[in-house]
Amino acid sequence: MEIEEKKGWSWLGFLFAPFYYAGYGDMKKGLIFALISGFPLFAIFICIYGGLKAKKELPIGEVDFKWSNAVIAFVVTFITYVVLKTVITSLKG
Repeated sequence: MEIEEKKGWSWLGFLFAPFYYAGYGDMKKGLIFALISGFPLFAIFICIYGGLKAKKELPIGEVDFKWSNAVIAFVVTFITYVVLKTVITSLKG
């Protein structure tokens, strides 16, 4: 019996990479992505990675999506963005 390998582009992985990874149980990678995504310039690279790899790396359809983990990743992204914005504003004078 051959196991079919999942592959292909994931639009949800592209649009919501940190939250998608955290929600499907890869909390470590989801939080790292959330921290990096707080920096808008780097967020696009995380999104592209999520779009390319989500179907292969995540148990989509095999386990339930954990919304609480996705919310935690969102809060981490938001806090990172706010801190970055505050630092940039204070440096401008």
